[in-house]
Amino acid sequence: MGRSHRARMVCCGANPFYQVVSMILQSMLLSLAMLGQGSYDINEQQINQYLQSQVQVDKQLELPGIIKAHVQLEQSDVQIGRQSPDTARVFGKGRLKIALPDQTQYDALLNMTYEARPRYDKAKSALFLDNMKLIDYKLEPAAAEQKFGFMLRMLLQSMEKRLETQPVYKLDDKDPNQAWLKENLLGLELSPGKIRLLTKPQ
Repeated sequence: MGRSHRARMVCCGANPFYQVVSMILQSMLLSLAMLGQGSYDINEQQINQYLQSQVQVDKQLELPGIIKAHVQLEQSDVQIGRQSPDTARVFGKGRLKIALPDQTQYDALLNMTYEARPRYDKAKSALFLDNMKLIDYKLEPAAAEQKFGFMLRMLLQSMEKRLETQPVYKLDDKDPNQAWLKENLLGLELSPGKIRLLTKPQ
């Protein structure tokens, strides 16, 4: 007989990709469906439906003295285990407002793709993103790409290593459902189209 466990998690991070993945991992724990033998699955369709209805990213990024960028992410899509069985990719589309030190401002459309390896650290009861990297990005119009593309890449890449050391989520044992997960969650596996949360056999 199946049962479900609902959980809220503590979120960290300021990178737009980081926030999207936080939402993805939250959706996993809000949509747990027991398969039996101590495992739970959630597929791409479930995650993307959640992203379409819930995710709103509005972030300010900055390289001091060089560039400021205000990112509003309007659409996100995730692919799990497609390029590599242990990685996830997030595709984001949105609007970008760029400000330079001389107060000049520009508006542009932004498409970006990030890749990372989700990992659960049982000792810390936390989910991390390993090997985070910017795969691709594009600015429109083309004039914005030519003028700001290099600086934007520097801005987006500047956070990768720093964010790898911070948990995306950390389970809170004050919440009964999260306490259950903290006690029983062993790790996670990625395969094409889905993430499996491994728990102790029931």
